[in-house]
Amino acid sequence: MNCPFCQKSLPKSNPKACPHCKRDLSNYYRLQERKNGQAVLQAESRRPRSALPFLFLVVLVCCLIAAAVLLIPRLGGKSSSKGKDQGSAPTGTASQADEELTEPLDMEKVKAEIDSRAISDFVPSSEPTNYVKLTVTDFGEIVVRLRPDAAPISAQNFKDLVARHYYDGLSFHRVYPGFMIQGGAGEEKLTPIKGEFASNGVDNPLLHVRGVLSMARTTVKDSATSQFFLMHADNATLDGNYAAFGYIVAGLDTVDKICQIPLGDNPYNGEHSVPQVDVIIESAVFVEPAQ
Repeated sequence: MNCPFCQKSLPKSNPKACPHCKRDLSNYYRLQERKNGQAVLQAESRRPRSALPFLFLVVLVCCLIAAAVLLIPRLGGKSSSKGKDQGSAPTGTASQADEELTEPLDMEKVKAEIDSRAISDFVPSSEPTNYVKLTVTDFGEIVVRLRPDAAPISAQNFKDLVARHYYDGLSFHRVYPGFMIQGGAGEEKLTPIKGEFASNGVDNPLLHVRGVLSMARTTVKDSATSQFFLMHADNATLDGNYAAFGYIVAGLDTVDKICQIPLGDNPYNGEHSVPQVDVIIESAVFVEPAQ
């Protein structure tokens, strides 16, 4: 090491003063130590960091993922079970009816089921079902069973309207004894649905026999919205041309009562089908079979 002042060689003993120029070297030594310390820090910062912290982080993430994979299915299973308990029908009868929809629709079974039950066989449901009770002021009640396996679009459209109480307060505005009664015309403009019948390219096995529920429409095949009709008698000419989507399982006698009211002529087509008394749908609500 050389003296910073006279540049002559210094002894290795690091004297406090230069033996040649007699200058104090204390500050010089402190400056050199500081520079050496900074050099060490810089050298440490350039060294590759240990891989151990990174590996620890990777292991930790893998453990968390593994725990989540094991835990989530268990939580999902509990949630699904809870949902199943809340959403399932409280009676075995309703579940059995839903299972029947997986079988091909049999018209002989349908005919046997039409008007085979009593209104008292059904209880209110807080959730949408395939059973709807129509209360007709001064005439009685009707329970219809929807068959989405025959006409899923029509059945769902009807259920959506019932769910928002669209039919409450509307009327049966067309009564044609020996044929059908028609209702459900509201002032709201609704989006037409697909006509689910053979002449419109849709296979629908539900025939228009007495007690069947079907969608009304104009001459346009895809024009049905909310209007429906209940068959008072068999009429095979409607098969394949109108979307039948359910049938009466209780209260067919209410249709008979409605067909006994006084009627007037329709001024537009002369049809003798205009009710001379109000036939009001007081309410349309979801029900389900009781135990």
